[in-house]
Amino acid sequence: MPITKVKDVMLPLERYTNVSEDAALQDVFLALEGALKGRGKTDPAEARDFAVLVLDKNKQVLGRLGVWDVLHGLDPQLQKRVDPLAMVDGYEAWDQPLAHLASKARHRRARDLVNALPRHEFIDEEASINEALRRLLDNRTLSLIAMRGTRAVGVLRIVDVFQYVCDAVRAELG
Repeated sequence: MPITKVKDVMLPLERYTNVSEDAALQDVFLALEGALKGRGKTDPAEARDFAVLVLDKNKQVLGRLGVWDVLHGLDPQLQKRVDPLAMVDGYEAWDQPLAHLASKARHRRARDLVNALPRHEFIDEEASINEALRRLLDNRTLSLIAMRGTRAVGVLRIVDVFQYVCDAVRAELG
């Protein structure tokens, strides 16, 4: 039986929700909302994206932004706090009218929020699905960026690996 590779299971990069590094935070909010609701997916059974990738001008992945990241992006001071309880008790951004939040979202950019992904969140597209699963589990991450040399070519999501394993179990039972 041939070894299944990352490229056999990954979602091609162009099919994963993404924004430009120049995108305003309000556009990131809308893109993430669409991803979470499954907008843009042609197959309703296809798993939804739980983050948006931030791409540079050369379509290279700078990082990813999830719900926590974009909500934190509304209040740059929030990221400076150390005490997690202070984030809840002293979070003044939500005391402002929604129009004020929208104004903040209009002036912040995706590049201001995104952090470089750690090395362990990248994997060669030729790697085995077993190696990818081990890395996803060891690092408790929801996805890996699949690489062909120095270029990002796809995203391997934990839900896609889960579906692959479910299909394998079903085939063995069946």
